Amino acid sequence: MTPADMGRAFSFLFAHRTCSTHPEGRRRRDGEAQVAEILTSEISGYQDFEAFLNAQGFTLRSYEQGAIGVAARGQIFVMARRCTDEQAPYIDSGWVFERMRDRRSTETLEHVVVWAAQLWATMQWFFYTRLDRGIDAVGRFKEAFVNVSQLAREVQEQIEWMRARGAPPDERGRVVWEILIDSTAGSIETKARRFLSAMEEAALLDRIEGEGEAQYRQTLNAAVEMSLNFERQAFYLMTSDELDRPPAEDAVVGIIEGSGDRSSEVSSFPDEESDEDSDDDPERRPHLNGGADVGH
Repeated sequence: MTPADMGRAFSFLFAHRTCSTHPEGRRRRDGEAQVAEILTSEISGYQDFEAFLNAQGFTLRSYEQGAIGVAARGQIFVMARRCTDEQAPYIDSGWVFERMRDRRSTETLEHVVVWAAQLWATMQWFFYTRLDRGIDAVGRFKEAFVNVSQLAREVQEQIEWMRARGAPPDERGRVVWEILIDSTAGSIETKARRFLSAMEEAALLDRIEGEGEAQYRQTLNAAVEMSLNFERQAFYLMTSDELDRPPAEDAVVGIIEGSGDRSSEVSSFPDEESDEDSDDDPERRPHLNGGADVGH
């Protein structure tokens, strides 16, 4: 694979995260046929290309589309993040918190990080635990759905259980507990809506419109990343018995610390020119895709 081919393939995959030889249910994206040809014909160059990706915190995975239910034939290539590696400095891993916070309030970064971790963990419960789905069952990503109401209701029930149980004895768990219980049903739904929108923006969810409430489905890219990074992230959710599940605040602390807590680096958001809420801002997509690791 020549440097030009590597650059062309990386540019496409960085923008779209997947490349299919035979897309199903959509048109080919600009440049997709050329990149697919590069990836399928330059087998000897995979080692160099993988080394190029690894240096930036990514890896390439290839699947037979028929085996994972994407299409009847062909291959699909997925550029996934390696969360055990440091991401390239040009990738913004903090924009998801900016998307989630209420700009009309004085909400701190610490609060937003806790809520992001709580919502992320609960979302994965819908995608894996509720479905009795193994982390390695990548092909079942089409079964993984959640909507705003479901996510908000589940989080609200968790918080009611936390209130009834009382504050945990350890300081870190108590801080998380205090942040989460200081919420209302309305504020939880707003946070859930912002969170799912950010996950869609990060190419980790697809928004599926229907007759009722819009559903959010896990993307293939997200399923691949979860399978690669199970030990780093998802094991917090994989309990064999619901009664053995750790308290929600403990799981949130574990997710934050297990993936590198950056909340100590900054205690507030940068100053802004406007305090208007950004929920209806049409300019939603970040300049750089691939940096929405909510564990950071």
